[in-house]
Amino acid sequence: MSRLHGLLTLITLIPWVSCLLTEECESPGQVPKVCTAHAGCMIGTHMKGYQIEKFEAFLGIPFALPPLGELRFSNPKTFPAWTGILNATAAKDDCVQKNYLLPEPIITGSEDCLYLNVYRPMQRSCEKLPVMVYIYGGGWFSGSPNSLVTGPEYFMDSQEVILVTFGYRLGALGFLSTNDVNMPGNFGLKDQLLALKWVQKNIADFGGNPKLVTIFGQSAGAISTHMHMLSKQSEGLFQAIIAMSGTANMPFTITDNPLEQARKTASLCNISNAYELSTTKLVKALRNVSVATLLNAGDGLKFWHVHHMVNYRPVIESSKWPEAFLTQHPKFILNKGKYKPVPVLLGSVPNEGGIAVVPIMENEALKNSFNKNFTPLMETFLEFPKHFSRSKLDESMSLIIDEYFQGQTQLNEKTNQGFIELVSERGFHHPLYETIKAYVETIDTVKYPLYLYKFNYSGLHTYATIFNGASTSRNYGVVHCDDLIYLFRSPLLFPDIDKNSIDAEVIKTMVGNFVYFAKYRKSLNNANFEICNIKTFNRRPETICDYQHFTSAAPGSFVVKTDNQFNIKRMKLWQHILDE
Repeated sequence: MSRLHGLLTLITLIPWVSCLLTEECESPGQVPKVCTAHAGCMIGTHMKGYQIEKFEAFLGIPFALPPLGELRFSNPKTFPAWTGILNATAAKDDCVQKNYLLPEPIITGSEDCLYLNVYRPMQRSCEKLPVMVYIYGGGWFSGSPNSLVTGPEYFMDSQEVILVTFGYRLGALGFLSTNDVNMPGNFGLKDQLLALKWVQKNIADFGGNPKLVTIFGQSAGAISTHMHMLSKQSEGLFQAIIAMSGTANMPFTITDNPLEQARKTASLCNISNAYELSTTKLVKALRNVSVATLLNAGDGLKFWHVHHMVNYRPVIESSKWPEAFLTQHPKFILNKGKYKPVPVLLGSVPNEGGIAVVPIMENEALKNSFNKNFTPLMETFLEFPKHFSRSKLDESMSLIIDEYFQGQTQLNEKTNQGFIELVSERGFHHPLYETIKAYVETIDTVKYPLYLYKFNYSGLHTYATIFNGASTSRNYGVVHCDDLIYLFRSPLLFPDIDKNSIDAEVIKTMVGNFVYFAKYRKSLNNANFEICNIKTFNRRPETICDYQHFTSAAPGSFVVKTDNQFNIKRMKLWQHILDE
């Protein structure tokens, strides 16, 4: 506990009158300050807005003890209240990660990363503001709450909400498990849970309403958000969710054999007798491994190139284990409706699969490597259920090759779009369809409404260039993460958007829709579409419930319209393939 003592001592010694080490250093009377009953007092700073002058930011607030030493691979422990003044003027390091989305994955960040950021408007009425808590994506192996990537400026421009972002453990550190109490797993999800509990205890002192909390996330952050609605541990910590491009029933959400994976990881870390050690000794040995060795061991779990991207995933825990987060498979919970629902907004983009497809199609060496072993690689790539027989796999692959690749077993110009559609529908759109179907079949959508959106606007920037590490040779349309461009300023990734551009109007519209949902539990323009229920979901072939469609119109323009089109034919194909 010497590190904790040092942290608390440092906090105590920071004088209130000290000049902040930021460009926004101001006189003491102007410096933002908050005191909470459960945490302590802190000073923040001001950040420049996008369309407004400035807002207040409290950065690097500890919500859990640093997960180091014996706390590595342990459930998070609450950070105790401090005395004195916490200097909350600078962001902390991201959680340590090896980012396989980069062309050359490197290790960055720190194990000491369980901190959160609170952003609030300068002017606040006596009425408590709605609170929006964002859970970043990145496949549970990467991601950042830092304002350089997850910038709060667009939400703060609304001056109507308080925004919270936070770090949570990633990769092996966040999700490795021995499938018993020695290393139960789901540590990243439990970090998120502890952050949500912190919000409930402390956000009122920032001017936020703890009874009006919306959690939202994108990709793995959306899956995490959805899982919180399914977990009894999270009940009552929020009143609505927004899940962008991710649902808890996706094919890469659960590790089937966590102990086997833990032993293989230990072996890759050169731990002797990794397959014979008791789980107690295995965990002890893993705690002594350097973080670089541990993260690099993940390379040994790949079947080809960086795939599967997501190796360390949530696990199903025993209900007998302390603080178990997920005790049944998400698909089972969803299909039975055995959870406490809240109003939901689900979103998607057309070419979700671009996250995996773009780097392959833009790299001739990778494309040729894949084509040399096309069918076995594609079969593994698609993560079919483990119980499929050889004949079932062969039948499924035959259907897929005919439907998506025009009968070809090759990635080329003619099959490029089919490849994107395949990864989009297998990984994202079909799970989304099944989530909507299960929701309307099991939940009272009058009491707990379900809203949908599709984001299909092509603007100045696209994440396709990030996935490729450079400009692309073709237009891949709206790909995974592209809606984030209009929700969070990301100066580390993209140049700033002109304040008078169409893209700036898209920002205002997208953020406005999310803020409206956080305030009223409804989508903007909800009078234009019918309530989503089992009747409207099934009313016509090729349609689902009405949804908001954010899309490009004529060149250089943007429109939001009501739509209900969905590729039901493909959804039926996947139901057939997966026996659902």
